[in-house]
Amino acid sequence: MLAGEIHRARHMVVDMLTHDQHEADRTELRRLAGWLSALLGNLAFHTSDYAGAHIHLGTGARLGASVGEHHLAGWSLGAQSMVACFGQRPAEALELAGHAHDYADAPLRRAQITAWCELRALAALGRRGDAAAATTRAQRDMDSATDQPGRFGFDRAEFHQHLAESALRLGETRQASEHAATAVSLKATGSPGWAAATVIRARAAAAEHAPADATALATTVLDTIAPEHLRETTRQRLTALDQDMRAERRPSPDSREFHDRLRALPAPTPAQGTSPEPNGH
Repeated sequence: MLAGEIHRARHMVVDMLTHDQHEADRTELRRLAGWLSALLGNLAFHTSDYAGAHIHLGTGARLGASVGEHHLAGWSLGAQSMVACFGQRPAEALELAGHAHDYADAPLRRAQITAWCELRALAALGRRGDAAAATTRAQRDMDSATDQPGRFGFDRAEFHQHLAESALRLGETRQASEHAATAVSLKATGSPGWAAATVIRARAAAAEHAPADATALATTVLDTIAPEHLRETTRQRLTALDQDMRAERRPSPDSREFHDRLRALPAPTPAQGTSPEPNGH
């Protein structure tokens, strides 16, 4: 429903761009088209449409750069980096994070791009020293920033979530568990951020060979969030947890039950709706 409404709004904006406008009005319309495109890209990704996400986020980045909206350009590039990393393309993700940093003109945005994009890619590439340096930079910027909640913002809960996931990727399970627990404590139960951090805690427990704790945490997520509301990122994390536990020599009955429950989840429903891609002129 949300995707359909955003497509309708963007279609109106694009239609207005086909007519002559004062330059100031035209710039504002392109800015609006860019933010709507960025939101569509985010929705497409969270409903498992990677190709659509790449297209819409690319439009958001291009329009943001063309109108001098650094927040839009940086966020869209950062989101593209995140999509690339979840698509198992860490080198591309790291390159996109570098471009996003070019637009990160405030401590909070630098912390966001470093933790959300750069650190995730470095951890995936196994570059432990560079990841440690990125963590230090991100922490320094976060300490000097004020939280900005919301879809295009960044806060300490999300910050700790990204630190947790990167630590987990590098095999630092104690730090991963601690950061994930902090993120959980800062989020409302049932929210997407709560779900992400809870599954990261579960993966840390599985890495510590505590399958009962891992399945209990993961089951809490499945019991709390309706299947149709599970984001693509949460589904991927749950799938990774399932793979972690099935790698055990003797999977426990709880692990097998979790596996069966995960397999029974309905496929995600892609966001519906179409609108022309703004050409930026």
